[in-house]
Amino acid sequence: MVTWEWEVWRSFDNTKETFEEKGWEFRYGGRDGNEMMLLVAESDDHVISFFDRDSGTGECWFELRDKNRRRVVFVRGAQNIPTPKRAIQLLADYGTSLGEIRSPRELPLYSLPVAPLMSVAEAG
Repeated sequence: MVTWEWEVWRSFDNTKETFEEKGWEFRYGGRDGNEMMLLVAESDDHVISFFDRDSGTGECWFELRDKNRRRVVFVRGAQNIPTPKRAIQLLADYGTSLGEIRSPRELPLYSLPVAPLMSVAEAG
């Protein structure tokens, strides 16, 4: 079970703004096992959602998924949330078929298929 700290919840407001600034349509995505509202954004056939928080660094990780092609890649840090157009390319270049990996929740964060970090110019 994930322990949610006040700082994490506060950062979600900033993350919601980041999703919207990047061109994603924000929505709340139901509840997970902790009965908390998930943070989700969509664009066409793609969805990006809060996945987990690195207990060592406090950094949030996001799951980027192509719903039709059933591919997934993970994004490390809100500053690396891509635009929907960039998401298509990240999934094509770095995504993994959902059938090729076991449950991501059972794997350590750093063993997941991760999109490369964006440069400052790309993030801005």
